[in-house]
Amino acid sequence: MVGWQNQRRSALKVGLGIGCGIASVGLTVGRVLSAHPADTPIFPIPTPLQAHPPQWFATPTVPLQSALTNQEQAALRQGRVLLSGEDGNYTARVMANASIDIAWAVLTDYNNFSSFLPGVESSQVLQSSGTQRTFEQINVIRIFPITHRERIVIAASENYPSHITFSQVDGDLKKLQGSWYVTGAGGQVMITHQVVVEPASNRSIFFGIYKDNLQRTMSALQQEMERRSGR
Repeated sequence: MVGWQNQRRSALKVGLGIGCGIASVGLTVGRVLSAHPADTPIFPIPTPLQAHPPQWFATPTVPLQSALTNQEQAALRQGRVLLSGEDGNYTARVMANASIDIAWAVLTDYNNFSSFLPGVESSQVLQSSGTQRTFEQINVIRIFPITHRERIVIAASENYPSHITFSQVDGDLKKLQGSWYVTGAGGQVMITHQVVVEPASNRSIFFGIYKDNLQRTMSALQQEMERRSGR
């Protein structure tokens, strides 16, 4: 345990950081109505970081072939987050009792990320034009007695109400890009987050911390969506 803590502290000292907010994401999410049969695809699921034809997003409640197994669908109904991937390429899925509009409002509330996302110290929009947003975010990692701050500047392209793509245009990471997908039916939404991230150094330690942070952020998003829905 001591050796593991020392490894983390060393990583932080050389500039290890975690992207949060729109650029990352969390745990214990989504309560799906038990009326759905276990072997029925609940929502269409995008496949990792590839372009989709317009019909993926035009009618999100239309049943499409799902990438989820029966066990994964059952896990979602039990209020769990699905998180897969390794070494900087991750897909996370959560479900929330909220409308698509509320989910979208939470995901694009860039100026207020610090009020509901763990590890975000500040976030502000720097530029806004049409469907394009650029915002700066300061993230904080605390591993006693170390406090590390990380700055990232994200360019996001919004395609309401179905998906958001983003990438780092300035900041402390070597690479950060990904997407958010929003699909819904019956007063519930599934949020699918896909991200590719690469640190400037200390890859193995970085990825473990990033994956943990991803779970916590997803949980915070679900809670905020349900809070705004009065659930």
